[in-house]
Amino acid sequence: MPDEIRLTRVPSLAATHTKEAGNFLYHITDAPVASLLLQNGLPLNKRHPLMLTEQNGISAWLAKISEYLHGNASEKAVILRLRRVMVEDALEPDLDHTAEFASNCYLLSGNFNRTIS
Repeated sequence: MPDEIRLTRVPSLAATHTKEAGNFLYHITDAPVASLLLQNGLPLNKRHPLMLTEQNGISAWLAKISEYLHGNASEKAVILRLRRVMVEDALEPDLDHTAEFASNCYLLSGNFNRTIS
């Protein structure tokens, strides 16, 4: 995984209204997991890949996560953003979540298709 991958925490309103939507992918989680990801970077685990979605999948993911977080999910959920180009070769389509969220979703599996120097 390239060192220059920047994982950024973004407010939900900013995430859903950015003009460069196609350039980014998003992961939504709770605050403790978000802190770990921001400190330690993205995990590459083929058995438990990290799910990512495009901008138009954020609302559906927030609705889904509200089932697990009590109260307003948008206040308790943390949206993390990264540049698509940095992980593009390590993504696999997540067809189940793509159908559920009506947005392209991916699994960050770590199966790179090319060598990163």
